[in-house]
Amino acid sequence: MRKHSTGRFRTRLMHSGARALAAGLALGCAFPAVAQDQAGDDASPLAGEPIVVTGSRIARSGFDSPTPVTVVGGEQIARQGASNVAEVLNEIPAFRPQSTPATTAIFMNNIGASTADLRGLGANRTLVLIDGRRVVPATVAGSSFAPAGAVDLNMVPTSLIERVDVVTGGASAAYGSDAVAGVVNLILDTDLEGIRASAQWGIADEGDDEEWILSLAGGTSFAGGLGRIVAGVEYVDDQGTGDCYSRDWCALSYNTVSNPFIDPARPQLGRVSQGDPATLILPHTRVATATFNGQIIGGPLRGTEFNPDGTTFQHDYGTYFGAGIFQSGGGDEQLAFYQWFPISSPSERINSFAHAEYDVSDSVTLFLEGSYGRVEGSTLGAQRRDLAPRIIRRDNAFLPASVAARMDAFGLPVIPVARIWNDIGPQVGHVERETYRAVTGARAELGAGWDLDAYYQFGRTNYSQTGENTTINSRMAFAIDAVIDPATDSPVCRAVLQGNAAAAGCQPLNIFGHGSPSPAAIDYVTGTAFQSTEMTQHVASVAVQGDLLDLWAGPLAIATGVEFRKDIASGTADAISQALDFYTGPGAGIDGEVEVWEGFVEAILPLSDNAELNGAVRLTDYSTSGSVTTWKVGADWAPTDWLRLRATRSRDIRAPNIFELFGPPQSSFQSILDPQTGAQVLSSVLLGGNPDLQPERADTWTAGVVLQPEIGTGSLRLSVDYYDIELDGAVSTLGAQVIVDRCFGGATDLCGFVTRGADNTITQVRNFNLNLNTLITRGWDMEAAYSLPLSTFSEDMGGTLSLRVLTTIVDDLITVDSSGASVDRAGMNGSPVSQPSGVPRYIANGYLTYSSDPFEAQVQVRHIAEGRYNTSLIGPDEDGYDPALPNSISDNHIGAWTYVNLNASYNLWRDGDREVDVFGVINNLFDKDPPVDAPSSFGPTNNVLYDVVGRTYKVGVRVRY
Repeated sequence: MRKHSTGRFRTRLMHSGARALAAGLALGCAFPAVAQDQAGDDASPLAGEPIVVTGSRIARSGFDSPTPVTVVGGEQIARQGASNVAEVLNEIPAFRPQSTPATTAIFMNNIGASTADLRGLGANRTLVLIDGRRVVPATVAGSSFAPAGAVDLNMVPTSLIERVDVVTGGASAAYGSDAVAGVVNLILDTDLEGIRASAQWGIADEGDDEEWILSLAGGTSFAGGLGRIVAGVEYVDDQGTGDCYSRDWCALSYNTVSNPFIDPARPQLGRVSQGDPATLILPHTRVATATFNGQIIGGPLRGTEFNPDGTTFQHDYGTYFGAGIFQSGGGDEQLAFYQWFPISSPSERINSFAHAEYDVSDSVTLFLEGSYGRVEGSTLGAQRRDLAPRIIRRDNAFLPASVAARMDAFGLPVIPVARIWNDIGPQVGHVERETYRAVTGARAELGAGWDLDAYYQFGRTNYSQTGENTTINSRMAFAIDAVIDPATDSPVCRAVLQGNAAAAGCQPLNIFGHGSPSPAAIDYVTGTAFQSTEMTQHVASVAVQGDLLDLWAGPLAIATGVEFRKDIASGTADAISQALDFYTGPGAGIDGEVEVWEGFVEAILPLSDNAELNGAVRLTDYSTSGSVTTWKVGADWAPTDWLRLRATRSRDIRAPNIFELFGPPQSSFQSILDPQTGAQVLSSVLLGGNPDLQPERADTWTAGVVLQPEIGTGSLRLSVDYYDIELDGAVSTLGAQVIVDRCFGGATDLCGFVTRGADNTITQVRNFNLNLNTLITRGWDMEAAYSLPLSTFSEDMGGTLSLRVLTTIVDDLITVDSSGASVDRAGMNGSPVSQPSGVPRYIANGYLTYSSDPFEAQVQVRHIAEGRYNTSLIGPDEDGYDPALPNSISDNHIGAWTYVNLNASYNLWRDGDREVDVFGVINNLFDKDPPVDAPSSFGPTNNVLYDVVGRTYKVGVRVRY
């Protein structure tokens, strides 16, 4: 077990507490549990009801908070018929929906998980809390779009969520590591009385993506009101969709076709397709350099393709310029890269939660809560694609006689054969993830206005992943190299004849023609990849808060406390996975441990009845990387009752999590454009941890204005906030394509991560975690809400009409690597293969809601700005475009996109607090297809931003008793 001692910090913590307290007072820090009630007239948090807002924990609405906060009420979650809170959060423009059913199918390891990614900085930089407390991570196996060590938002029943607070700014001083981009705090309804139940069913217009959701929650008091208990359980069965070819837009199979120079040494001769750029995005793409039947890809027999009966024919190259993987037209019936895996992944889950508390006296309350969640998901994955050719010798046992004769005529001892092994069948992936969490603690009034809050939390995630029908690299090599056994005159593996013990049991594999492999050979070359991981987390916290002294404008309230956290990860894997001998596999099991000790102090200093200074300071010691200090200072001023100004400055940190540090290498294959040769290649890509990682450090600025003018009988609220986050030493992977590009551009330190074969073809890229130089994002968050009673127009008109608009404008999303080269992905609407996805220049979400008794309806409009497919490339409509440039592309523009959703509910029956409602939801009302010419790892579009399922319907019933 890898671990590091933290004893040095335990002795230093007592001394540092006094220093932290003094520093906090000097800063005028804000403790996040001091209540400053600013009640509004409306019962909605949006309208100003005092609530404990995450980030400052001061009782006020999102508009009144000194730190920008977006509040999503439980009624909005129910209104949209969401199966988890992530569905609603991902519609907030500040989020990038990296981990959804539409993005997890191809990567398999995070099927069924939904994570939160604020600012496009990654889910591992958004801290997720439940009632202000940490949650054990659920994504123990990471991918490019859902990093390991993130919390699964599926783990809490939606029926128990009262609201969600989203802090859109750094909050490390208040909550510790991971809160670089912000905080998502799930506030549960622990005062629920009675029973809530719901059942709903949904389906896509295409007849797939069927989903059932059943939910039950209840709460009551006991012991004469001294005790309270709430509990809930939720079941979701999402059947997922078909693969790319189940949708007409996807079946067009757009992808990139390379257009190399006629002679790379003499670029003045132009490209093969004269006047066209280096990369063309074309429809009906197929693999040019390998086929389902297998084909010879080099030498005088190039283009010879094999039928299962031993005959041959010439491959139809369609539009192909002699380089890269893909051609347009011709070739196989379908593109292997878009086959089998679903557009939206299926999963089945059940989660439960219970909370109980008891007042042992007027001043002491004990509480206990627990949760359990289980997610299972299965999906089909791609089978082996041997685009790097197999070298077939003249004496191969299955070589067609006609080909043997032609080899003899040309004097060829070997031929290079590339093949897509679809006849072995798809890989079948299965994931199971169980998450347990138990919390116990006490809240106490200590007297003289001081309170205590203490708790201990235990969390565990059990994860297992299997990949059935996965080919084994060494066995493929043995089985394909088959010869005729002189003793039996039958095919036999050459290695068996040679007495190679490693080849024991080898069954000869026929590479020539789709359907030619025998069942015995398939059984020999395939196996089941397996990995399991157990993640355990212990958290203990003690904090006190109260008024230290009275000042000219009010009391100086402070709080201080100590927290301890320990993460332990251990795992196992099969021997073949540990040896990285599967074509794709999860790698070896993890083994690591991290301990964290923290001491903090926070306060609020009132300057007048309408102005305050607030701040926080926290000292944190990590067993892996030592001590760091985070702090925050802010100001809040309301010169009038309709105008509020606010600003914060903070130093935030994020230490690498246990998976980033100790994660074992895992392998996959990705398409990479080699700038050295101009060819598109399929290369092995290794992802893995790095124990030498250091904590990230971020400097964050926010400044904003809140307007709440009185406009007749209506209620208008508007907030505009600017944010600037500069993160140094960002822990991330560059992406295989970026590593290759930067190496070609002169970053020699990255060339060590690229391996080339004897023919100079890229064979492997090691895309390990690194401390990148800088990650910068800047932009604007805007929120407006207007509510108007319809009686304003006529006394006979009932109900209320409200409008809420959220938008985020992204000025920069810049990654700077160790060479100093930068890429700005702001305004990048694409998610190119082997690269991180970008964010649009802006997204706007509008909600127009009509509420009355007994009917309610809402229209939601989501608008995505136009942008670039890839900001590293340049298209014909951009300044400086030249088809001779290595990064030129035929179309780098994605137009603006707008979606419309509709939901409505009707109260069938009501008797006091008892009621029955029916509801319906139509998402993507006009069945708008996504952009079809923005190829990504998922297919011909960016599944992160655009709806790939199409129009869907949900209907259901809710009961409250």
